[in-house]
Order: sequence, then structure tokens, then C-alpha cells
Amino acid sequence: MQTSCAIAGTSILGLSMAGLLFGAPPHRAEVTVPSGPSKLLVAVPTLSEALRGDGGGLKSLIFLRPVIRVANGRLPPLMEAPHWGRAQGPILSRWTESAVHRAILRDRPDILSQLLAGGSPCNLRHPSGWSPLQLALQVGNQKTLRILVSYGADPRERGPGGMTSLSLALSLNATPEELETLLEAGADPNLPGPGGRLAISSLLQARDLERAAVILRHGGEAGPALYNATVEGERELLRFLIRHGVKPKEDPADSLLVAAVRGGKLALLQDLLKSGSLSDGDLRKRGREGQAPLHLAVAMDRMDLCRALVEEGADLNEEFASPATPAFLELVRPVGFLKSHLKNDSGVTPLMAAADCGNLEMARLLIEHGAKRSVSTRGKLFSLMGFAARRGDVKMMQLLLGVDPEHEERWIKVDLSEQRAWVYGREDRLLLTTRISSGKKGFRTEPGQFVITDRCRHHVSNIYKDVRMPYFQRLSCSAIGFHEGYCPDQPASHGCLRMPSKTAADFWAITKLGDRVVISP
Repeated sequence: MQTSCAIAGTSILGLSMAGLLFGAPPHRAEVTVPSGPSKLLVAVPTLSEALRGDGGGLKSLIFLRPVIRVANGRLPPLMEAPHWGRAQGPILSRWTESAVHRAILRDRPDILSQLLAGGSPCNLRHPSGWSPLQLALQVGNQKTLRILVSYGADPRERGPGGMTSLSLALSLNATPEELETLLEAGADPNLPGPGGRLAISSLLQARDLERAAVILRHGGEAGPALYNATVEGERELLRFLIRHGVKPKEDPADSLLVAAVRGGKLALLQDLLKSGSLSDGDLRKRGREGQAPLHLAVAMDRMDLCRALVEEGADLNEEFASPATPAFLELVRPVGFLKSHLKNDSGVTPLMAAADCGNLEMARLLIEHGAKRSVSTRGKLFSLMGFAARRGDVKMMQLLLGVDPEHEERWIKVDLSEQRAWVYGREDRLLLTTRISSGKKGFRTEPGQFVITDRCRHHVSNIYKDVRMPYFQRLSCSAIGFHEGYCPDQPASHGCLRMPSKTAADFWAITKLGDRVVISP
């Protein structure tokens, strides 16, 4: 080791003399020399010190004195970067180190405080290109960091490669407290680091939520993090972002709520709806398929998602956008005729969609929250009742007419073989019976279950010109119904159920819209 130091000292003698001639700094330089498997940090006196004798004479330039052994034989890792050695050389770079730099690197916050109190600059760059704050981060002494900040050290200074103090702190796995110190001193949480990436983006990707919380508290912008967490189904991350006040910044071609519905994520949808971070327009904002959140939930026949949206005030009467895009049609449940209407019609409402698929619970929910029932499509003029009638859905028709299908007040039985009808009340109590005349051969009345969907006291047929049909009651939106008429003891009509005039008025008075009619052969 003594030999190594002598060789280094001899080399430095020439450099010291040259330094004196060209105004070399008066403070001592330090250099690292090999010492077996480790490295030794040694002091290099100035030439004037050597000549005066207070530095050990000229001998001190040849036999350098050990100062401090660096932990594990290494300098702070980022300070061993190649650019430092190439740019200035291992000895000349040490010559320009200030006392502040040495106090930081030797981990002496007490000396650092004295130097800064005496007016030493706190932002002078180290020869390696790092600022004093960045040196302190590499040494890992939080006290040193706070001292520098208290004397005005600037955390916005960039180091080698354009690295900010915040980026450096993150790369060194700095503690949340160290991040707080930098941010409170003015570090910009939204300043891109090397590669243009924001600190918050790196932390969220690594799920480092403790340090991410520090960034967010100091104004860090999470960008599309809320949207990404929704799409990826990351509920823990989503709730973390909501808790820290992150506002939606969505893909301009998509909607945050639509993304939650599309993924079928009820818990995430509920979190978003209850977060308080959404605007009034978010419930109506259309996603990339061109439809609002409620419309997608209805088309997918997802009652749970519909309920969450309806209870938060989604517009129940807003029509589906038309014509529907192919991407949206792919998500529509394969039941009923909704796809056809969405492609070829307009003015379709969520309640029509619910009626089309026979979802009683969904239809009841929509009606209870104000969905309009007296509506028709605008293109084909197809009525709401028609969506249920086309499927022969008795309970849906009753619900749309305001009758509880589980608690009927009345029902009507028709026996075609007996040519007779009966009206029953609750607990099958007989209210009325009458003769009828059903459809003759070629116009036979179809058996099955129907609902009285329309009533007209003075109806005139639009099929058979000017034929009067008093007390007309239409069955399931079809062309047939009950009415007063000629009533022999055999089938004689064109499909309707005629009854004698003396009982037609009584039958009219007893029966109501929504009554179920069972026609047996």
C-alpha cells in the first residue's frame, strides 16, 4: 500500500505544481487509491501547504495520508459513473470538491451545518455533476438532507443525465420522509425524469402506494391512473386513488363508467359512483361503443349494474344512440329483437330493452324510478307494449300496464269447446259468466294466455270498414279482442270473442286493463 501511495504522490507532485501556477484551489484534494480488495481515500495537500511545512512538507506529496475508509470499499454507486472519471480524471475532480461536498460525503452533518451557517454555497455542483442535495441522497443521511433544504438547497436542480432530485430519490428507494423533505422544499412532483416518465407513474406501476401517497399529497398528477385501474379491475388501487382525491382523466374515446360496466365490475362501479369525483355529465358520457353506461348495462342484461346506475340518477328515458355501432351490438345479449331495433330503428329506450328480454326485475326498477311507458320507437313506431306482446310475455305486459303480475285482482277464462267465458276474482271467486262466439273455420281463435292491453267503448274496426265493435277489449296488442256482437251457439267470428249485448256491458264494467285471459281449446 505504501508503494501505491508513493507512486500516486509522485504523480500528484507535478500536478500540484501545475495547479499552483494556474490558480489551483487552496483546499486539500482527496483521491482513492487501491488497497488490496478495497479502496482507500487519501488527502492530497496543496503545494503551498507542503512548502510551508504545515502539510508535512514535500514528503506529504509523495506519501499520502489515509483519511477515511469508504464503506465496503465503494463510493456512493452513482458517483462511480464513468462520465465523471472520463470528464475530469480521478485526481483533478477531487481538487474541485468543496468543503460542503466533503462534509456531505463524509457523512458529517455537524460540519455541514457550520459551513452553511458561515456562508458556504449550498447549490454548488460536485465535479461528478450532482448537486449537494443529490449527494446527500446518495449518502442516505436524512439529517443532512434537511440541513441542506433549510439553507435553501434547490431540489429542482438536475444531475447527470437530466435526473431530478426526486427521480434520484426514487431510484435510490428513498424513504417517504425523504420524499416529503424534497417536495416541501419545492421539488416538482410532475416534472418528468429521464425517459420522460413521471414519478407517480413509476410508483403506481410498482404498487408502491406509501410513497405514491406522498407524491399525490403534494400535487402529483396521476393522469389516466383511475381509468387504467378500472379497466384492469384493480380495486385496491382504484380505492387508493379515490381516497387521495385523484380526478378522472379518461381516454378521450372512452368513459370511465362505461369501462367499469363493460368489464362487469360492480364493486368498481359502486366505488366510482360513490367517490364524489364524477361530474353530472359522467352518467351520460358515452364510451367507445357509442352508448352511455346505463344503456350498456341494460343491453348486457346486468341488473346489478343497472341498479347501481339508476340509484345514482342515470337518465332512464334517454334513447339508445342509433344506429348502434358493431362494437356495441357484439355486447348486446342474444335474446329478443333488440339488436334488430338498434340497427334498423331509432328511439329505443332502456325500458323497451328490458321488456324485450323479459327481465321483470329490471323493468320494475326502471318504472319505479320514472321510466316512461307511453312511448314508441321513432323509426318503426313500435310501441313499448309491443316488445312484450311480441314475445307473449304476460307478466311483462301486466307490469307495463301497472298491474302486479304476482297479485292479480281478476282473471278471465275462455273455453272454445264450450263457447263460454268466466270472470274470476281473488281466490277464484266467480264474478261473471257469459256465452261467446269465437273464430269460425279459417279464422280460428288461437288458444293461449293473453292480456287485455287496450279498451275502447265505441270501437270501429279499421280492418273491416265501418264495422262497429262496442265494448272492445284488445288482447295482447293483436287484432282480436272481446266485443259486443252476434253470438250464435257456435264459432262465427273472424277471430274475435263476441258476446251478447246484455252481458257485454257488465263484462266491460268488471274487467280492466292488465287482466289475464286464458283461452283453452
